[in-house]
Amino acid sequence: MWFVFSGMGTQWPQMGRDLMSLSCFRESIMRLGTVLRPYGIDLVDILMNSNAETFMDVVSSFVGIVSVQVVSSF
Repeated sequence: MWFVFSGMGTQWPQMGRDLMSLSCFRESIMRLGTVLRPYGIDLVDILMNSNAETFMDVVSSFVGIVSVQVVSSF
């Protein structure tokens, strides 16, 4: 069981990057990224290359936070 509190603060960008080191998390994010790509959302880029400015965009912020919470709960 995992408890992930992704929040919306400065801890968020690094948490997504750190979780990508776990193969089960990374594989799930890659699958989800494939689903989101046709909608113009690059989930892997949001997680791996984000900074505080990335999350000024509500779509990037919402998608990033929800993806970490949902994927981490599986």
